[in-house]
Amino acid sequence: MSKSSLFKTTLRLNLNNAEDLEAWNNLMSADSRQPEYSSYCRTIVTAINDHFARLGQPESQVHEAALLQKIEATIRDAVAENLKNVSFTAGVSAQQAPMAQDQTNISDQSEAAIEAFLDNF
Repeated sequence: MSKSSLFKTTLRLNLNNAEDLEAWNNLMSADSRQPEYSSYCRTIVTAINDHFARLGQPESQVHEAALLQKIEATIRDAVAENLKNVSFTAGVSAQQAPMAQDQTNISDQSEAAIEAFLDNF
C-alpha cells in the first residue's frame, strides 16, 4: 500500500459530552481479538460502513415506519385529549341562535382540519 492511498484524520472526543463518552467507552470495551475491532481504525471503519449499509435496508425502513406511527399516535392522542377539554360557552339569544349553529360547524370543521393534518404524518 503506497503512502498516497492512505488518508489520515484525527478523532477527537469530548469526554464531557455524553455521546462522546459513550463512544469512548464502546471503543475501549471493543474486543480487540475480533478482526473488525483489532484497532481503533478498524472499529471506526466497521461502524461507519455498518451505519451506511443499514440506511437503505428494509429493517431500517420498518423501524422508521413504526417510529413514525408511534409519533403520529402520540400527537393524535394529545390533540384529541386537549380538544376534549375545550368547551365553548356563550349566552345565545334567539337572534344569535343561527350564528351559534354556524360557530359549531366551524368548530367541527376545525377539528376535521386538524385530523386531516395529523393524518399526513
